Amino acid sequence: KLLSQWREKCRNESETANWILANTKPCPKCSSRIEKNQGCNHMTCSSCRYEFCWICMGNWADHGSNTGGYYKCNKFDAGTEDNGDQSDAAKAKRELNRYLHYYKRFHGHAQAQDFARKSVKDTEQRMVLLQEQNSTNTWADVEFLKTANELLVECRKVLKYTYVYAYYLTDKQKLSLFEYDQEMLERFTEKLSELSEKPLQEMNRIEVVNQTRAVDRFMKNVLKYVEEGMED
Repeated sequence: KLLSQWREKCRNESETANWILANTKPCPKCSSRIEKNQGCNHMTCSSCRYEFCWICMGNWADHGSNTGGYYKCNKFDAGTEDNGDQSDAAKAKRELNRYLHYYKRFHGHAQAQDFARKSVKDTEQRMVLLQEQNSTNTWADVEFLKTANELLVECRKVLKYTYVYAYYLTDKQKLSLFEYDQEMLERFTEKLSELSEKPLQEMNRIEVVNQTRAVDRFMKNVLKYVEEGMED
């Protein structure tokens, strides 16, 4: 009887359970389930206020430019796993971990791209509200928000596919150079995402415009690198 009840519950709850597993993660500090409802990967637990990275689940303090570790989690590090064990099982484990590293980040940016698309749909309403905050604002004065959100969609798409490119890039020197450009694009994209998602009363137009220009420049650098690399 209990087993029948369990099976029935699983059938009824499986969709909810799958959604929770796909869209939430436990806080690394207090284990409370956290839903990601914006594109930025800088997360703050609502229960304990712990700040962490949605991609690697590491402490966000280790991702700051002041530590020199900003978005180093884009690089795959075999670490202690590469201990010289050449057995088939060890090789398979190393390859699986390497694949999962790239897949998690590919999937993370795919989710962020979906959030960015939703933000674009809501942008015009936010632009109207932003314009109404200051009677001297014209429509041209608030179009920076639309430009930023549309660029975020493109950046998330590019970043998503950078992990496909990096996965198949076997030249270690080229990979190292590519990962630098990838890291910079991620760093500036995350900052732009944070700035564009701020409450309207806290939004700084100049900051968003400058960050948008920087992100556009780094995205073009990545695309140029891939294009030139494909021609080699």
